[in-house]
Amino acid sequence: MAKTLISQSNIKMITVREAASLTTSYVASDGFNIQGANQLQLLVSFIKGESDGCRLKIEFSEDGSTWYQESMISEFPGVNDVKHKPFTRKVEDSANLILSMPISASFFRISSQALTSGTNTSLSILATISNI
Repeated sequence: MAKTLISQSNIKMITVREAASLTTSYVASDGFNIQGANQLQLLVSFIKGESDGCRLKIEFSEDGSTWYQESMISEFPGVNDVKHKPFTRKVEDSANLILSMPISASFFRISSQALTSGTNTSLSILATISNI
């Protein structure tokens, strides 16, 4: 079930994932209600540890139950033919990152996984949403 936010001014802060170690299986966050927002910024803090990195899969929904993964153009096989593929965001080194994107969906969630098993990994994700 999707969570609803408590608003502060025009910017809302969401804890998507508390700092925790990763597994090699995708683990999805809760779904978050972002209705009325048009900008999403993810503040990602990743500690690589003994793993080779992590992947983030960002998904959006209109109803909180049917999810749509980000996609990108991967090929131009014909004159009027463009091929889209779902994609994930890969982080290979310890880092603090900001991912910014315009949005028009009602809900979002993030799934994360370690690329390889290993000790001492940690991932936390905060999100800010706003309407600018």
